[in-house]
Amino acid sequence: MKLIIVDRTKPETYARLKRQFEDDLNVEVVWERRSRERRRASRAGGLERRSRDRRKFAKDFNGKDFIVIYIPG
Repeated sequence: MKLIIVDRTKPETYARLKRQFEDDLNVEVVWERRSRERRRASRAGGLERRSRDRRKFAKDFNGKDFIVIYIPG
């Protein structure tokens, strides 16, 4: 299965990919849902227990309109 995540500022790309893969059950095209950092700054004196940000993509858009994630299965 492929998950194609489209940059929310690229509606033309989203529409094109939705049309292109509308009959393919192994491909899902979705908008990027991240809009801002949701975590607030940690309190002073508090120890940060998280070792990394789980919501961060391993891949970033890097100037492209979309990214493709392959989901085994």
